[in-house]
Amino acid sequence: MKKFDLKSMQGSKRTLRSGSYAAVLAMVVLAVVILINLVVQALPSKWTEFDISTSSLFTLSDTSKNLLHELNSDVTAYYLAESGQEDTNITRLLDRYADESSHFSWQQRDPVLYPTFAQQYDGAANGSVVLVCGDNYRVVGYNDMYQMDIETYYTTGSQQYTFEAENALTSALAQASRTSAYKLYQLTGHGELALDSDFTDTLTNAGVTTEELNLTTAGSIPDDADSLLLNAPLADLTEAEAALLSDYVANGGKLLAVTDFTTDTPRLDEILQSCGMTRQDGLLIEADANHYPYGYPQTYLLPTVQSNEITAGVGSGMMVYTPIAQGIVKHEDGDYTFTSLLSTSSTAYSMENYATAETAQKADTDPEGSFDVALAAENTTTGTRAVWINCPNFLQGTINQSVSGGNAQLLGSIVNWFDGEQTTAVISGKSLSAASLSVPNNMIVVLGVLFTLVLPIVCVVAGLVICVIRRRR
Repeated sequence: MKKFDLKSMQGSKRTLRSGSYAAVLAMVVLAVVILINLVVQALPSKWTEFDISTSSLFTLSDTSKNLLHELNSDVTAYYLAESGQEDTNITRLLDRYADESSHFSWQQRDPVLYPTFAQQYDGAANGSVVLVCGDNYRVVGYNDMYQMDIETYYTTGSQQYTFEAENALTSALAQASRTSAYKLYQLTGHGELALDSDFTDTLTNAGVTTEELNLTTAGSIPDDADSLLLNAPLADLTEAEAALLSDYVANGGKLLAVTDFTTDTPRLDEILQSCGMTRQDGLLIEADANHYPYGYPQTYLLPTVQSNEITAGVGSGMMVYTPIAQGIVKHEDGDYTFTSLLSTSSTAYSMENYATAETAQKADTDPEGSFDVALAAENTTTGTRAVWINCPNFLQGTINQSVSGGNAQLLGSIVNWFDGEQTTAVISGKSLSAASLSVPNNMIVVLGVLFTLVLPIVCVVAGLVICVIRRRR
């Protein structure tokens, strides 16, 4: 008769119990791994994908983020591309747009599966992106998102492209989501400067249309005038023009005045004075070397861009350039509230005898301190909004290009403040040329020692320690 082996039975139970524990543990680990994968897949791509491209192709600018964060209406982007033929640069960028706003989403439309879809939208074709917001839509063509550097092609023969998709998409988004048309009239008839393409492109991107207006010939300000621009006039307004403009401002109009302090404009000055702003006598001289370009006169100002809702469209770290400017004095005893847009450093001074001075040396009577170069005035009762930039060169293309478009960004931001809409600006394209990864010689030595000596020694020592511990047990 076979004896009952209690020890063997107990060992079997322990083995079974250990196996059960291992099986349960494996199932728990597997469930956790699956859960983590599901969570990661649900996260926005900006948290799971990192932009390590040389030119940050898929990193949105502050301009685009501001626009997306302020969206109040749903916008759907339709990417027209065959399955398997998608441009990953475009799809990744669309993912980043969707990550920034719950009001933005995108879908792919395969022209093979949806052959009539593109026919609904003028200009839509394979490779296009169509942004739809209610009854409004904008089409961004494939060629709008890629641009070849013509100058490089003709000089070197090589084809270098820039990725312009963010600028094109953000511009289309601003226009498609705008709830109403917006028109800016440029006053003419006084030798005003015409806007360069730098500035008109910025306004177009913001969904703003521009048109010239001569008050003398028109005899009135059109009803669809959302705002007026007076850009560095070389002569004063006539009495009739001043009366029209004064009435417009007093009844809730929006005015951007860019002035030349060397031109005598008493009627225009009177209108600006009615908004609580007057001229600071003299020519602004900057004493802080951080506020004017190296090698340039101290009158070529790089003023501080004040952070507020009016300047929100100016990208972080961008500069604005105001060479040859005059200060603005605000009078806070009236119905207007004021917001400083551009200001000098606290060490600047206003040279009152600039017309006869031979040097930039400060006189004892010259006032000093921080001066406003650009100032905004608002009357909340009437709805009037006025911005005065006391620098005749502010809206010049060459000046704007000297600061990589900072002046144009401020213009777009001001106009959008007038209208209370989202801010946008021209966004620079990003190079598609890959940069070579180079490792400095000193780092080569460090890495060589690390991988050929340090790590092997660490592994050997760790192995010896483990062996000693096991033997002592």
